[in-house]
Amino acid sequence: MEKFFLFGAGVLSTALTIPWIKKFSVKFGYLDRPEDDPLKVHQLAVPHSAGIAFFWIFTLLILILFAVNKISISDAGALLAGGGLVFGLGVWDDLKSLTPYRRLVGQVTAGIILAICGVRIETFFILSLPLTIFYVVGAINAINMEDGLDGLAGGITLLSFAGFGFLSAARGEATSFMISSLMAGMLLGFLFYNFNPSSIFMGDNGSYFLGFVLAYLAVRFTSLDHLPAFLGPILVIGIPVLDAAYAIWRRLKKGNSPFTGDRDHFYDQLRQKGLTVRQTVLICWAIQAAVVGLGVGIYLL
Repeated sequence: MEKFFLFGAGVLSTALTIPWIKKFSVKFGYLDRPEDDPLKVHQLAVPHSAGIAFFWIFTLLILILFAVNKISISDAGALLAGGGLVFGLGVWDDLKSLTPYRRLVGQVTAGIILAICGVRIETFFILSLPLTIFYVVGAINAINMEDGLDGLAGGITLLSFAGFGFLSAARGEATSFMISSLMAGMLLGFLFYNFNPSSIFMGDNGSYFLGFVLAYLAVRFTSLDHLPAFLGPILVIGIPVLDAAYAIWRRLKKGNSPFTGDRDHFYDQLRQKGLTVRQTVLICWAIQAAVVGLGVGIYLL
C-alpha cells in the first residue's frame, strides 16, 4: 500500500490545489494571452501556472521523504536545486519571454547541478557531463514543444512517468519509483482541469520542470555500455524526443533557427487533417503508450 501512497497524494494534492492556483493567476494576471501570437490556438486568456502546483507539491513531498530517510541528500538536492532553477526559468519565460541564449544557459546550469549531485550518464568521465547536460536540455525543450494542445503534454508525460515507474519496480529502484509515482499522480490530478476544454495550462514553468524530472529519471536508467540501456529510456520519454528531433531537422532544412517556433509538429499535422483537439490528443496518447511500452520492453529484455 505504501508504494501507491505517493501516487494518491499527487492526484489529491494537485486536484485540490489547482483551483487556488487559477484564482491566484487571474488575480495577478498570470495568464497566457493569445493576442498577436500566431502560434496560440486558444481564443481567450487562460492561466498558465499549473507548474506552480507541480513544483511546490513536489518540493514538500520530497522534503518529507528526505526527513524520513526515504531519499538521499544527493537525489533530493539534485531534484530541488535543478528543478527549482528550471521552474524559476519557466516562470520568467512565461512573464517576460526569455531570449534563447538565457534559456539555454539556465538549462545547461540545471544539467551541471544534476551531474554535480552525482546523477549522471554512466560512461567515460569525459563524456558523462556533456551527455547529462544534453539529456536535460533536450528533455526540457522536447516537453515544452508538446505543450501545444489541451491535455497533450500532460498525458504524454504521465505515460512516460508510468513507464519509468514500471522500470523502477522491475529493477528495485525505490527512489525512481517514488519520483515516478508522485509525478504520475500529479499529472493525473492536473488533467482533470487540462483536458479539452482546458481551464488551466502547465505553462513554461510546468513543462520545464516536467522535462527536468524526466531527464533525471532517464539519466538514472541510461548506460552507453548496452544498446537497450541507451535506447530504452529515450523511447520511454517517447513522442517528445522524436517530435523535437524532427522539428529541429525541419527548421534547419528551411534555414530557420531551431529555436523558432512553428505549427508543424506531429499533432499540428493531425489537426490539419480535420481532427478535433480531443481526437488528436487521444491518438497521440495511444501512440505514446505504444512507444513507452516498446521502450520498457527493450530495456528489460
